[in-house]
Amino acid sequence: MLSSEQLLGVSTESTTSLPVATTTTSRQPGGFRRTLRRRPWLREWLIFAIALLAYEGSRALVIGNASLAVTNATGIVHWEKSSGLFVELSIQQLLLTHLDITKALNEFYMLGHWIVTPLFFIWLYRYRRSFYPYIRNAFLAANGIALIIYIVYPVAPPRLLTEMGFVDTLAGVSKINLHAGVFSRWFNADAAMPSMHFGYAFMIGVVGAFLVRHWALRILALGYPTLVFVTITGTANHYISDSLVGALVIAAGFVLVQVWMIVWPKVRPTALRAIGRERAPAVAAIRTPG
Repeated sequence: MLSSEQLLGVSTESTTSLPVATTTTSRQPGGFRRTLRRRPWLREWLIFAIALLAYEGSRALVIGNASLAVTNATGIVHWEKSSGLFVELSIQQLLLTHLDITKALNEFYMLGHWIVTPLFFIWLYRYRRSFYPYIRNAFLAANGIALIIYIVYPVAPPRLLTEMGFVDTLAGVSKINLHAGVFSRWFNADAAMPSMHFGYAFMIGVVGAFLVRHWALRILALGYPTLVFVTITGTANHYISDSLVGALVIAAGFVLVQVWMIVWPKVRPTALRAIGRERAPAVAAIRTPG
């Protein structure tokens, strides 16, 4: 005689398989991990936020001996004079004859760095995605190198060497005091070398000129580090040497990423394929006149 299960066509195996499906769904990643997978841009924001907090917090914690920083700064000035590079005073004296321009450059020094750099990485992520991880990693590596230099070689900025004729245009023209209030908590006055203001601008200029496809945009990209150089030098926040070292630190960050791809070959093929896909049209665009 048939059982009620057989008459209804219900199998015992099908009913026992239900818990298996429940077990599978319970192994799915948690809400936060699932959110990061669905929105990878959010993960990038978190990476930069954590890196920024670690970088700026570390800079504030490694504030060194002020007298040593002044001694190192004086040594840089003497070296630049002997090498024919000491033109900082000439640039500043020219700017001081145009106080409106000086005030605008002070504002640009305080804000431009924090606006242009994030916008560059947003553009890179949206429109040159295959290059993004490589440049991001090089950027983070360069900041790590800069932090080490700040620790072992503190340097006072030119605006603190008033006996040499430098003027603190931030305080004197724009009434911005970096040594008091909220700025003093996140600002290391002895971290002039290297200038990562110029380092970031150098990276944006070179990478931007390589990746954009219109000659006017390439000129704009290369003009940005020029503007930053005039700003940080004319406002007496950095020496010529600071800018040179800043560019070298950025280059060293890219070298470290290349070494990393060689030491860990698993990441190398992906990165090289990505660069290969973008290089051909980018180079063709650069070589195309007009």
